[in-house]
Amino acid sequence: MPPLPQASSEPPRRFHRGKSKPRGVVWFGINSFWGHMQHFLASAIATEDIDSRDWMRPNDPEELLAAVGEILRARSKDAPTLTEALDRDLWIDFLADTGDDPEVSTAMARIVFAEHEVREGEGTLVTPRGDLLVFGGDTAYPVATAREITDRVVAPFNRVLGDVADRKRRVLLGIPGNHDWYDGLDGFGRLFRRRLGELAPEQLTPQVTPGRETQLLHVVEWVQKFVRGRQVKKQRVLVIDGYEPVQRASYFALPLAPGLDLFAVDRQLRTIDYRQQSFFADRRHAAPDARRFVMLPDPVYSFLRPSPTGVDMAESLDLDLETTPHLVLAGDIHHYERRTVGASLHVVAGGGGAFMHASLSAPEGAPQPDKQWPGVPATQKMLLGVPLHVAIGKAGFLPHLVFVLLFGPALGVGLGVFGTSRGIYGGSIAAGVVGAIVCALIGGVRQAAPPQRRAVLWLALLAGVSMAVLPPLAASLALRAFPRLHATPPLEAALTLLVAAFSGSFVFGGFLAALTWLGLEGSQAFTSLGVPGYRHFVRIRVRRDGSAVDGWVIGLLDPLAPGSKPALVDHWTFRPRPP
Repeated sequence: MPPLPQASSEPPRRFHRGKSKPRGVVWFGINSFWGHMQHFLASAIATEDIDSRDWMRPNDPEELLAAVGEILRARSKDAPTLTEALDRDLWIDFLADTGDDPEVSTAMARIVFAEHEVREGEGTLVTPRGDLLVFGGDTAYPVATAREITDRVVAPFNRVLGDVADRKRRVLLGIPGNHDWYDGLDGFGRLFRRRLGELAPEQLTPQVTPGRETQLLHVVEWVQKFVRGRQVKKQRVLVIDGYEPVQRASYFALPLAPGLDLFAVDRQLRTIDYRQQSFFADRRHAAPDARRFVMLPDPVYSFLRPSPTGVDMAESLDLDLETTPHLVLAGDIHHYERRTVGASLHVVAGGGGAFMHASLSAPEGAPQPDKQWPGVPATQKMLLGVPLHVAIGKAGFLPHLVFVLLFGPALGVGLGVFGTSRGIYGGSIAAGVVGAIVCALIGGVRQAAPPQRRAVLWLALLAGVSMAVLPPLAASLALRAFPRLHATPPLEAALTLLVAAFSGSFVFGGFLAALTWLGLEGSQAFTSLGVPGYRHFVRIRVRRDGSAVDGWVIGLLDPLAPGSKPALVDHWTFRPRPP
């Protein structure tokens, strides 16, 4: 096979999208509304300090090493690290933010479960499928229930694995992200938790077809079972063919190689709990000279800025990232980025299958990242399509519904008070004021630093004025253009409301795009756009002697395009003890 070509960052004219059910999540659609509701409920539960980690009993690192070594048929049972037990290099496949469009999941599975030839030095190297398959969080969307994980990850992966000749047993590991926690880790536990007790053969049969039902039917079934005092039946375990779960908790530590430990962390929906602090502190004391390969549910640097949650995790675990070399690998942000900060290498690789997030320009005076995929020019080119995409409902119709609910009462009050066009303009202005306030809050005005706060406020004000002026103006022009229409105030109000639904959504999409263009916010515009491209995973080699960790980032620019082939996005080497 020829070595992988270098990946292009130039976006295609259009991205191909899957057509089979379940479709990719439309984030401003009605179905994703249930995910938002579960988010609020899960956050409320977390606020009350109800934490599933209270009942977990994490694997002792040596116990986890033994379990992994047994599955991988280690040559030595007494070796202190995994590479020494295997007596060879260790290979790891890492992917995060996976289960969205199942057709994209299928395309990703094909490259994850394949060998790839890459250039190394003066020659080439064939990188084998990983001994460990590690999921870095947000296993499925909009909420990682057992049903969504099955339909969007397990079934597509198993269909690909059914055609793979290599039947060697491998290890499955994972850490949860926020979308896993919205379901209280129920789906996550069925996939990643070590299997206890005897299971019937049919329970261990890899599922290859989605057990799909509509969200409405699922809610109806839940209500029926609840009223009758019964439970909705779920599959006891979720099986990825050939991979065995070994962990007993949502976090773990694993001795990888001489002088190198893997720390995999879970912050629930808020912070690192005291149990994890104690657990990882014990491991640090047991191996004080070891360096750390740290997997986090979200990065220390998010969109080129320090992330409050990432920084808090590093501080909670007493990780000295500035002066002590660490390899920090995370998902959650759906793009690829690599940067060196102090002594540590930070890699963000959230391209396992979900929609793409923007790449931003570094703030003035801040260091530029070493690598981004896609780059800033590609991001800005795609941003131009956001307003129209939102306006015509391709992102879902929740914005349109919101504008109807916002303008309808305001126009009704205006007509009731004045009974003329003046009331229509007054109602639109009132709705525009509310829209400006909502835009400012969505733009993060409360958390922004003063320069960014002013920019958000000006953008929100411009959006509010546009929302207020465009609907009545367009309605008035339409009535003048069609003189046969009897221009009564109720008809003018109805036209204003109709225009508001679409023009308001267009303005809202433009507001989100402007936030990203100016580097104020990097997620919401592309959440609405739902770009299924720039998908990737990281193939990692941990050298037997622990001297280095090599990473090859392999991706698909447009996964569902005819003839789409994998390409090399990036290659890096982390040396725990630089010469």
